[in-house]
Amino acid sequence: MLFSEKVYYEIDWSRVKCTKKKLDGFFVPMHVPKDAKLMGQVFMGSSSSWGMGVLTNTWYGSLPGNGLYSNVFTEIGCIPLTYTSYTPAHGWITVSTFNWVVGLSNPMDFVPPSICERAELEETETIDNFFTALRSLAIKS
Repeated sequence: MLFSEKVYYEIDWSRVKCTKKKLDGFFVPMHVPKDAKLMGQVFMGSSSSWGMGVLTNTWYGSLPGNGLYSNVFTEIGCIPLTYTSYTPAHGWITVSTFNWVVGLSNPMDFVPPSICERAELEETETIDNFFTALRSLAIKS
């Protein structure tokens, strides 16, 4: 997803095919909203040995359209781990992150591969956003 260019790529490595699609450029940062309420604090993993777990905070709140959300962040560093939401219009959405690495091991991971250089922008009636793009990829898997 290239938010500044308002596009994302769907790459099918088995067919060596790349599809370029429109993306709503609005970036949704994962953060603790100002009106969020603390649900609780949990140690995920093991506390019996150093580095085997992490202290987390779960926050929750309401969304427009009779929706709800909960976010899980680490206590130290406020690193986002999980976002879950429900709205009657879109159902359940969960985004989980894991294997956080400080710094970049390969900055080229953020550059579309060469098979995408000639990809034409797919014309659609609606423009995908972060969540609809993820849902589209999940359905195809």
